[in-house]
Amino acid sequence: MRLLGYADRLSVPAGGRIEFKISSELPEFTPALVRLRRGGSPVHECDLLEDEIAAELPAAVPGRVQVARAGSYVEAALRPGAEVAGAGLAVWMCPTRLDRDREQTVLALTTTDGAAGYLLSVSARGYTLRDAGGTELARLDAAPVQRQWTFVAATVSPDGAARLAAYGPTTGPTGAPGVQESHIQGRRGLECGFPEPRGGSAWRLLVGAGPRGAFFNGRLARPVASTTGWSADRTSRLAAGEDAVAVLGSDGVSALALGRDPAAAAVADDGALTAGGTVVNRPASAVPGPFWRNRETDFRRVPDEYDALHLHEDDLDDAGWETDVVLTVPADAASGAYALRITAGEHVDRIPFVVTPPAGAPPAPVLVVLPTWTYLAYANWRTYAEYEEERLALYGERRGVDPRDRWLARHPELGRSLYDVHTDGSGVMYSSRARPIVNIRPDYFTPTTRGLRHFAQDLSLLHWLDERGEDYAVITDDELEDGGADALAGHRVVITGSHPEYSSARMLDAYQAHVNAGGRLMYLGGNGFYHVTARHSGPSGAIEIRRARGSQTVWTSGAGEEHLSATGEHGGLWRWRGRAPQRLFGVGMTAQGFDKASGYRRTPESRAAEWVFAGVDVAVGEVFGDQGPGLGGAAGDEIDRADVALGTPADALVLASSVGHSDKIALVRDDEWLSYAAPPRPDPRVRSDVVLFGRPGGGAVFAVGSIAWSTAMTHKGGENDVSRITANVLDRFRDHPEPVAGA
Repeated sequence: MRLLGYADRLSVPAGGRIEFKISSELPEFTPALVRLRRGGSPVHECDLLEDEIAAELPAAVPGRVQVARAGSYVEAALRPGAEVAGAGLAVWMCPTRLDRDREQTVLALTTTDGAAGYLLSVSARGYTLRDAGGTELARLDAAPVQRQWTFVAATVSPDGAARLAAYGPTTGPTGAPGVQESHIQGRRGLECGFPEPRGGSAWRLLVGAGPRGAFFNGRLARPVASTTGWSADRTSRLAAGEDAVAVLGSDGVSALALGRDPAAAAVADDGALTAGGTVVNRPASAVPGPFWRNRETDFRRVPDEYDALHLHEDDLDDAGWETDVVLTVPADAASGAYALRITAGEHVDRIPFVVTPPAGAPPAPVLVVLPTWTYLAYANWRTYAEYEEERLALYGERRGVDPRDRWLARHPELGRSLYDVHTDGSGVMYSSRARPIVNIRPDYFTPTTRGLRHFAQDLSLLHWLDERGEDYAVITDDELEDGGADALAGHRVVITGSHPEYSSARMLDAYQAHVNAGGRLMYLGGNGFYHVTARHSGPSGAIEIRRARGSQTVWTSGAGEEHLSATGEHGGLWRWRGRAPQRLFGVGMTAQGFDKASGYRRTPESRAAEWVFAGVDVAVGEVFGDQGPGLGGAAGDEIDRADVALGTPADALVLASSVGHSDKIALVRDDEWLSYAAPPRPDPRVRSDVVLFGRPGGGAVFAVGSIAWSTAMTHKGGENDVSRITANVLDRFRDHPEPVAGA
């Protein structure tokens, strides 16, 4: 990809300003504003539809290459006037990936130009203290133990004598550490590394990285830096867990409190050497430190035991690109999905965003909430290209890969999805919008569904509404999180996207309040409202999850790491928090499989809502929705079932249930348990249910329990049973305030 970019936000109100950051290997490119009408491409079963919109944009923009720089660390500037007449560096470290000879920097006290200072590093061979020029000052050939805590300290006296010591691994705060030391006599004068900074340069402290990278993979806690060395006795006291300021004093000493505020990008310094540090590229926080006693898993209750950060060489929170195009969205732009289309010769990229209604606009009868947090959860998911052969068993056939995924596999610096793991094998907890995301594109090809999924699929819903002439508006998960119930107020019908898997408590509360207030809700997807999710403050809009017990997952959170650093609440599945999706939406995640989709059999109880099937030639007991693009049916991909035991209202009508699923459609692990009795085959829980129920006051919910549903709505240009059923429900919900069946 020689042309790509991202926006500083995923949504903007009509008349608002949005900035685009673009990397182009071509001399110039042409920007244009387009409204996205439908997703697709020559390799899909439908074409991409877009309308060009008049906007004030330059005819051409000079191209320049911009590069993302992954790797997390903490940086703190020394206070002006700090005199470095020696050095002390100490830290608790728990390495999670060590290469034999490659040195990873755990602490660096250097000038900003890298001309002077000290670097304390670790490799599989041991520990090394070097000066800024790379000269080895001390070495300790003691192989660290991966995933175990060690305390390492290095000091350089004013006369150049260097000392390096490592304590550990320990058995805990009262354990007896084993100490190994290395001493090297230094040289006096400038060769000892104490020159004044060059003009324009200043001293700084780096935690988890050096001036030229060399990022550390693992956990660091209680870093200490000093502009003078200290005695071996004081090193022992630090290794025993004593407070750094109590041992060394505060003058000329830095003691950064890494875990004190897990949600913050700023780090306080208990010493006086710096004014505090800044966390770069969002390493994992709210993780246990070296003195965790394994008695409490909520970091808010024992903050002193959660004083670590887990850093990775491939963390990326903000690519940090410069702005190339600024767009003021036309004030009269209709709410919907848009993109900045950038073109240079044969190279094209479309950077999508949503235009929301301007402040004060009267609410449209219909409101679509696009599940942008799910888009971010899957952002730059790398499995398609990296595990292409392994996915053959999942599909039962070779489906191909979008070329952008192959390109992405060669560019780890663009960050990972919440379904990936870091290079050290730990799970990715955060995903941000402040980077190029190649799979949030209207023409992106998803092998999982033989075509459309997520953003590209949700454009099909918007196209369906356009074809019906609906008066609708569009918002994203961010507006729902920001506004809560107010974001839905006044809209008669709220429609979800196809896969609203990631949601916060505030978002669930907003949907509940909408229904309680008499609003209607159409959940036109599957695997929705599944993972407890939080958003961090700041321009990157990063979302966070923890994969706790019982989830259908590719990685799991470690011991003591199940609470979200953003909010402190317990992560995992909403089901285990007592808010299973069935309670509000009638259905919840039950199975997944990607070989083919199925149809639905109409149930006898659907007679109580005959209006749902008006114009649909499907009698009770007959099957509908067993055709369509992609997986070939309406019930597929990931599917949800009704279950009174999990909260489905007892008065809810199950209008239809899916039939004919293959053995590749697997029950989620949430419902698996050991039993002496063989489970029934096929498992009756492997099904998608279409549910309808009303609430006192006129509120109502219609849920289809399948990601594939909205794709099936497009079959034969929308002339199909799935589309007609959806239209019947939308018309009734929008135009008839009287209670629906099940109230």
